[in-house]
Amino acid sequence: MFRFELTPNNAGIILWGDTAALDELHQFIHFAVDESPLIKIKDGFMLALAYDIRKAREGCRRTEQYQYEEGDSYQLYGVELLWPLVLLQSAILRRSMSYIQTDKKQLSIMYAFEHILESALQEFLPGNRAEIMIKMASSVSDSDFEWLEDCIDSRCCYFLSQPPAKRKEKLDKILCSFDSLWSQYAREKPDTKMLNTMNNTDWVWPDTIHW
Repeated sequence: MFRFELTPNNAGIILWGDTAALDELHQFIHFAVDESPLIKIKDGFMLALAYDIRKAREGCRRTEQYQYEEGDSYQLYGVELLWPLVLLQSAILRRSMSYIQTDKKQLSIMYAFEHILESALQEFLPGNRAEIMIKMASSVSDSDFEWLEDCIDSRCCYFLSQPPAKRKEKLDKILCSFDSLWSQYAREKPDTKMLNTMNNTDWVWPDTIHW
């Protein structure tokens, strides 16, 4: 089973799951990364998702007792996932599945992961913004993989540098910036300024993330 919790500072979600669900997701991500012809760097940001899921399963991130119907409870394990990163990772996994042979169990694991992300995104964003964001992530996931690997730190660190309200406001533009061609069409001054800041700053991931 999976469930989600939005983080208080608009950075992402906490993905909660039992050991079986997390283990299946961890194995599926490794399989997809290994087999996908799209994922050219096998030990990069895509495998980082599997690492986070494994650490959650091992109880190294968050744990809680989840109360379920008439006193039954389950031990759940959780991990924080960053919005721009996990939306891109999920979209690349989905696109990769068009090129590799998967069985019904693997499909069900991917559907469950997508469902929890989309449910969280719909709660996070009002109106039709969630659906637009999902389509946007799917579109940019078709970008050259080495370009995505090169720019992942700058986009994510820029997102983290923003105050909570701006994270929510700028998430769509940050996702757009994963498209290497987007800079050619960004005409508004705030977008140009954002791109210049992301591309011309030596970003270092913060020691402490304000989730």
